[in-house]
Amino acid sequence: MGAFRIALESIFNRIHHNALEYTSFGKPNPFVFKNAEAILRRLQPSCHDGYFMDNGNTGSNSFETLYMIGDNPLVDIRGAQKAGHPWFSILTRTGVFKGKENHAEFPADLVVDTVEEAVDYILKKESSF
Repeated sequence: MGAFRIALESIFNRIHHNALEYTSFGKPNPFVFKNAEAILRRLQPSCHDGYFMDNGNTGSNSFETLYMIGDNPLVDIRGAQKAGHPWFSILTRTGVFKGKENHAEFPADLVVDTVEEAVDYILKKESSF
C-alpha cells in the first residue's frame, strides 16, 4: 500500500496543479477488514457450485468465519478483533511475533508456529469430508 500510494501521489502531483488529496486506511483500522469482507461478498456468486454461498441464499451473503493470519499482534490481530464477527485471528510466530505464549495485550484466537499450520487448521475446521 505504501509504495503504490507514493507512486500514485508522485505521478498525480506532476501532472496536476493541486496536490492529490486522499484518505489512507490501513490495519488495524476495522474499515480494512470490513472492506475485504465486502469484496469477498461480491465475489461469492462467482464461486463454483455455490460452495461459498450462504445456504444458497445470495441475498444475505454473510460469512460464518473469515480468517486473519498475521504475525503482528498490534495490527493484524488487533484489526481482526476490532472488526469483530466473523473474523477469527491466527497469530503466527513467523515475523514480528516470536512469543512462546499468546500476546498479552492483543491475544489471538489461535497461535501457531507457521502459516502452513494456520492453513492446516483452517482446512481441517472448514472441511466437510
